[in-house]
This record gives sequence, C-alpha cells and structure tokens, in this order.
Amino acid sequence: MSIWIVGRAHHWLRAKPWNINSFIHIPAVQPVAETQRLRLLLVLAVSVGCLASAFVAPSKVQQSDRGTQGAVTRQTLPSLRGADTQNTAESHEHARSPWQRVATFASALVLTAVLALQGSLPTPLPAQAFEELEQREVQTVDLFQRNTPGVVYITKEVFKLANAGKMMEIQMVPEGSGTGWVYDLEGHIVTNYHVIENAQAVTVKFIEGTEVLAKVVGADPYSDVAVLQVDLSKTKKEMLRPLSRGSSANLRVGQEVLAIGNPFGLDHTLTKGIVSGVGRTIQSVGGRPIQGAIQTDASINPGNSGGPLLNSRGQVIGMNTAIFSPSGASAGVGFAIPSDTVAARVASILKFGYVKRPSLGLFLGQDGLAQRLSGRPGGLISGLQRSSAAAEAGLKPGDIILKIDERNISTVNDIFAVLDEHQPGDAIKVRFLRPDRPESLGVPGEEIRFAEGSVEVTLKEAEAQTSG
Repeated sequence: MSIWIVGRAHHWLRAKPWNINSFIHIPAVQPVAETQRLRLLLVLAVSVGCLASAFVAPSKVQQSDRGTQGAVTRQTLPSLRGADTQNTAESHEHARSPWQRVATFASALVLTAVLALQGSLPTPLPAQAFEELEQREVQTVDLFQRNTPGVVYITKEVFKLANAGKMMEIQMVPEGSGTGWVYDLEGHIVTNYHVIENAQAVTVKFIEGTEVLAKVVGADPYSDVAVLQVDLSKTKKEMLRPLSRGSSANLRVGQEVLAIGNPFGLDHTLTKGIVSGVGRTIQSVGGRPIQGAIQTDASINPGNSGGPLLNSRGQVIGMNTAIFSPSGASAGVGFAIPSDTVAARVASILKFGYVKRPSLGLFLGQDGLAQRLSGRPGGLISGLQRSSAAAEAGLKPGDIILKIDERNISTVNDIFAVLDEHQPGDAIKVRFLRPDRPESLGVPGEEIRFAEGSVEVTLKEAEAQTSG
C-alpha cells in the first residue's frame, strides 16, 4: 500500500505544470544552496519516519501482552520466530492504526518530493565555472599564459666580507633582482644592464622553479641592455620559450600594453596599461641618453626591470627599464627601451660581444655654452681624441656643430641621437661655425667673428664598452 502511495504521489508531483524549485522556494541560480536544501529534506524525511515510529498506536499483540513483561516475552518470541508462516500482508495492514497510515503517507509524500526535486536539480559545478569572462579578459588571460613561461626571474650575487669569529670570510650574497626574457632557443636571456651590474654570479629562475647559473655574454651600459646565456640539459630544453618580437617603430599613444615582471620579488606579475608617450629620452646608467623610450602607465616597480612590454598581440615592443617616481614605487610613469633598439644592441652583442657603435671622437662643452658664445644653438667642440674621425675630417676645438645630416643640434644628446642611427664606416655631413680667434672664446670684451662651413665625416668605431 505504501509503495502504491509513493508511486502515485511521485506521478502527481511530476505531472504538475509548476517548477518544483519554485514549489519549495529554492533559488535556481544557487546550486550549492539547492544541494543543502536537498540534504535538509532528506533529514526531514528520516525525522518524519522516526516520529511515526514513536507516536503510532501499539499493535494488538502488544496491547494484549501488557500484563507482565514475562508474558510479553513468552508470547511475542514464538510469534516472531514464526512470522514467516503465521502472518500475512493483510494481517499486518489491519494491525496498523490510523496514525500509522498517516505517518506512512507523510513520509512517502516527503520522499516523493525529494525524488522529484533531485531529478530537477542541476549538477553542482565548481565555483570557477560560474565566473564568466569577457572576451577581452579571455584574450588577456591567454596572452599571459602563452608568454609567462618565457619570462625569468634574475638574481645577482656579489662577494662580501663576513666576520666569522676571528676570521674574515668571503661570502656570495644576493644583491638585487630583476626580470629577463628568453630571446632564442640557444639559451640567450635579455635583461637590463643595471640588473646584473657588478655581479659576480647571476642566477636565472624559470617559471616551474628550475634555477641555473647564467654567464654574461655581453652588456652595454649606454643603452642598458645585457645578454645572458644559460646551458640547459636536453631534458630541460623545453623550458626555453622565446617570446615573439614586434616592431616599436609605429607605436601609437593610447594603444594597450602589458608588462610581465617580478616586482618586489613577486614572480610573474602582470600589469596592464597604455602607451602614454613615445620618443622620450631617458638617462642610462652609463650616462648616455637612451633615445625613443616608450612611456607607459602600466605599473612598473623595482624588480620589473628587464621584463618585456607586450602589445595586445603578445609581441615584445619594449623592455621595461625605469620609472619616474619620487617615492621609488610606481607612480604611473614608467619607461621601456624600444624593441628595435634592443634588437640592434642584442645583435651586436651576439656578434661581437659588445655593442659596436660609431664615434666622432670629440669632447663637447656644456649645453648652452655655444648659444652664449655665438648667439646660435649648437654643440661646442672642446677637444678631440687622437686620430679621431672628426679630426681627420678637419674639425677643430672651438668649432660649434650646428647640424648633422640636416638635423639641428642644440645639446650633446642631439649628437648622440644622430650617431645611434648609424654604424661605423657611415659618412655624415656636419655643418659648423668656426671662430676667427678660438683662443679668445669666452674672454670678456673680445669680439669674435664666426664663419660657417661644412665637412663630411666618416665615422669610426667607438671604444668597446664591455661591462660587467
């Protein structure tokens, strides 16, 4: 009978047009909460069954045997042992009281509701399955996952004296860290010169935790570029994941950029921003200006140095190198060396072991001095190196350089900017002013006359700057 009631109730609930979730007031958007409610209903079903057993009226056999406990034992045990043959389903049904029937129906109804609900509940999913991402977010996540294996954590170590009791010991201690990125499958790692400056040992750590010592192939303090190399076993070669390189020639202010690095030792951190400016000039650790630097508001902090600046396609368009901040932390003004500059410096280092750059072979006076002496902006030649390109072309101390290749010269940095676009052996045209009495330059009361001229100068190779 009870099985029939359960079946009919289940059929009735399933046939109803309303949503069973609404019937029991469970929000359909919270699968975890629905599962908890389901468990409560199961507990409720068991509780109703227990209550039914506790409050039902005793059977006829029990009522007739309430005289003494011994009588109950004597009369009940034989009937229990012979229950298989003496009792039928009909006698059991008649032995139940009305309260038992009500309890049975209630239990069946609750269990039926539970069964119906269980069939309509969605399967609980992990929490992250409900965190839907926008298309742009998906692209950013994918970009990070594709490029971060090619970004490494760099630590430099130096020798320091340590007092060990009565003896002095030389110890290798960490001193500074930064970021680098895999340049090619030969194990070359590119980073900033200032990241490995004065290091006695350099350690490179890959994303999966492998740490290896790296050798310095070459470095250029004037452009803040260094090239390392790691020697990996055949089983570790798959860790070399070179980043795709793009051109920095056509960057536009406003385009999105992303920086990956290790700020404050927090490895493989991603920050996002835009190109805030192009064509900036920043000072290198070698004292020479770096032309064409990229300004970005992507957060760059200590430890980001040497890391890649990527465009929205995941290509390296710059190498993070400096920040402008009174506090030393990111203030939304960061700078990156253009990828075209990095590529040229790396190519020279891999070929020669250093950056091969051209030189005029002259010494220049303070910025603004030419303006005060001649009334025209330019670069005052204060001296010449022996056998220099400028001396061989006929330039002399006291001459004021006005133009190089038709580009106006006002400061020393203007001359460096022109030279950075050339190679040793290139010929450039120099336009200059020459005083009639150079020995009287700067002497109060002396009247100096200037004549304008021009020469062609064949650039020579500058003295190699290896570093280390």
